Amino acid sequence: MFNPLPTWPVLYLYTGMIAFVLSAFLMPLGINLLRRFNVMDEVQPNKIHKAPVPRGGGIVIFIAFAIAVLLPDYRDNPMKGVLLGSFICLVVGAIDDFRGGVPAVIKFGALVVATIIMSQFGVQLKIFQYYPLDLAFTLFWIVGVTSAFNGIDNMDGLAAGVAVIVSVMYLIIAVESYFLAGTETSLSWFGLLASGLIGSNLGFLLYNFKPAKVFMGDSGSFFLGFVLSALGVMGEWTENRVIAATIPILILGVPIFDFAYIIIMRIIKGETRTLRDVIEHCAPDHLSHRLVWFGFSQRKAVLFIYMMCIALGTSGILLRNSDSGLDSIMALLQGGVIVLLIVALMLTAETRHANEQKKSASYILDLNKAIEENGDKKKFKMTVMK
Repeated sequence: MFNPLPTWPVLYLYTGMIAFVLSAFLMPLGINLLRRFNVMDEVQPNKIHKAPVPRGGGIVIFIAFAIAVLLPDYRDNPMKGVLLGSFICLVVGAIDDFRGGVPAVIKFGALVVATIIMSQFGVQLKIFQYYPLDLAFTLFWIVGVTSAFNGIDNMDGLAAGVAVIVSVMYLIIAVESYFLAGTETSLSWFGLLASGLIGSNLGFLLYNFKPAKVFMGDSGSFFLGFVLSALGVMGEWTENRVIAATIPILILGVPIFDFAYIIIMRIIKGETRTLRDVIEHCAPDHLSHRLVWFGFSQRKAVLFIYMMCIALGTSGILLRNSDSGLDSIMALLQGGVIVLLIVALMLTAETRHANEQKKSASYILDLNKAIEENGDKKKFKMTVMK
């Protein structure tokens, strides 16, 4: 019997292509409009770009994503919940981009509202089978992942590239589910959203990879973090609850562990003392920045993080597909080693950077002292060279 509808994998391909084309062709228009309305990310001491860049490209990413996933006229309830929640996050993020800031409490409130709305469509963790507790844990996950994703939006091409990699991992799971079942599954909408994210972010990367012509801004990182965390909630990972909780953590591992590490270290060093400080503190001390401290160029640092995302995401997929205890242990071990590598890199980079700062400060003090004593900077330099 002739079926006029394409199979889901073909539909995923169409959705991704439409999202890519829309994003790629609409982005120049978006850049011009952002410049005209002076929505610019200015140079600041806690940021690494050297010239003002338009921010707010996330609005175009969302438009391309939303059109692409709605065109197939597929309206699964969970999908509606995620789209409604993501639109709320987009609006709040866009206001932040245009105004140059939105209070953290409003962003938190937006995530609470978006999560509650999404839960009414069936998108929530089902750990305790008691709505208030499940909602609280869902909110904790959504807020944590969204904040972590917002944190990695700190270097050209980084956040969008990580979003593509995470979405590819989600799409692989959706396609596997389709071929195993041989028909539509509860993950069909899941793959549809993932393919839309892949295409829209790839189109954006044409203008965002170093040197960036546009930043996604909070309009992008806020809605992308929400959608990626929401997909992590809904994935049919496995019947084992411990492993089911571990898989999305591995797939989103780089932003999660980067965020967790810097939050803990900032508290230990006394840089943040209150919850508000933790939420609002912004500093160039993420994994990407630390790789630059090591001597990586920005482009190489971003590509290195891409590889770590792929490795962790692969561990998550292997863990989901493992059919024995030994396979599960090996997949967990692989993921654990990569996480330890991330922590070791961040610790070593921090120590090395601190030592270089001390040497630089010591040299400046000696130089100033010699100038005061001799009144001759050139003479001091010759003495140092000797």
